[in-house]
Amino acid sequence: MQKDLTQEWLNWIFENIQRGCDKNELLDTLLKEGFNPSQAKIALGLDLSGNDLAEVKKFKEEKNEYSPNSLVSAKHIPDVPAEIYEIENFLSKDECEYLIQEIKSELRPSTIASTGEYDSTYRTSSTCDLGNKNTPFLQEIDRRICNFIGIESSYGETLQGQHYLENQEFKAHTDYFEGTQLVEHDGGRGQRTYTFMIYLNEVKEGGTTEFPNLNKIFSPSEGKALIWNNLNEDGTPNESTMHKAHPVIRGNKTIITKWFRQASLGIAKKEELNKHIKTFTKKGFKKSNLDNKLFKKLNSFYKEKKDKFTDEYVAGGFIQSDISEVPSSLLDLTDDLRQDIHSSLKKPLEEWSQSNLEPTFVYGIRDYKEGAVLVPHRDRENTHIISAIINISKDVDEDWPLVIEDHFYRKHEIFLDPGEVIFYESARLLHGRPYPLNGKSFANIFCHYRPID
Repeated sequence: MQKDLTQEWLNWIFENIQRGCDKNELLDTLLKEGFNPSQAKIALGLDLSGNDLAEVKKFKEEKNEYSPNSLVSAKHIPDVPAEIYEIENFLSKDECEYLIQEIKSELRPSTIASTGEYDSTYRTSSTCDLGNKNTPFLQEIDRRICNFIGIESSYGETLQGQHYLENQEFKAHTDYFEGTQLVEHDGGRGQRTYTFMIYLNEVKEGGTTEFPNLNKIFSPSEGKALIWNNLNEDGTPNESTMHKAHPVIRGNKTIITKWFRQASLGIAKKEELNKHIKTFTKKGFKKSNLDNKLFKKLNSFYKEKKDKFTDEYVAGGFIQSDISEVPSSLLDLTDDLRQDIHSSLKKPLEEWSQSNLEPTFVYGIRDYKEGAVLVPHRDRENTHIISAIINISKDVDEDWPLVIEDHFYRKHEIFLDPGEVIFYESARLLHGRPYPLNGKSFANIFCHYRPID
């Protein structure tokens, strides 16, 4: 059985390439060790044969590691011979302004890949190597880019910023490496695959991005992202992705760019793939109110049965505490109450998600104790697609937020009072209560559905 490359062997490849060793000799060594030939060639930056490409396609489908699993929150540009997406408002106004200041604080003349030097006739912008700054804010932006496109971060290059003054431009070029550039820039990581570019400001005039072979022009707008695949399906460079940054006529333009490569700097983390499942709503969650009559019935049941709670032991360590060995307790619901909850929430959840839903599961009343933490997680993708959390009761000294990401991987804090409910796409969105509960009790009910169309 062919083996997958390990971190140790990836390091070995990188070190030997840096020493100038012949890549074909390195490949022979890897094949003798029993490693997957297509993985080995990708890591070495060697061309793939037709059989290799078919194997890589199968590997990508099975592993889903270095290609996007889904860009379901993005607008796909149709009827062009390239994979390209447009996303409005990927970054907020404040985030854009902060990034512009970071970029302006440390600029150097932009260089071109073919020479590694500045060319005043070809590319006249300035560049900031944002990845070298490595601040928590920049790490968060980088994390959101990787999560949105669905490529593990070890496949990415460091984040870059570019700044254009009036009359500055970048003439027609490709982001994939051409000719000998691939050998020079390979480093064991292979060709560039996806480009993720974000405009940080409006431009008074000019500064558009044109793909002449696609007959497409994109105008800068604050926070808008463009994503495109620089390669064809068979892994060869897609010449149609040649593009140019037209001169800024009035004002200035600032962007950030992140490129992804065929091979990882290290072994990619095995992440839950359900974070890339289909989206049903624009944001991913919505705060609402439970039917008042049903809430009163549930609240009465909770008060009457307080002595019936049992210690809860959740598999996987999702509920933790530094104070108690048993950080939560559970009260089972009657079948009638479960049916009432599903019936009451089904219609508003269907309207919100614009899909027909089948009830799957209603959890009992979970009562968190002081010091409890609900570790951020995603729910089961087969049954927990469209869900709701109902707050039944709380006795806290400090409000306890649900921290949840939206479809752009921004984090939000949601506070629920008794009778309030949050609708959310639970299998896709990371959610939890990572701050220890400051109080005696916080009681919730979880309700789940799955789409049937």
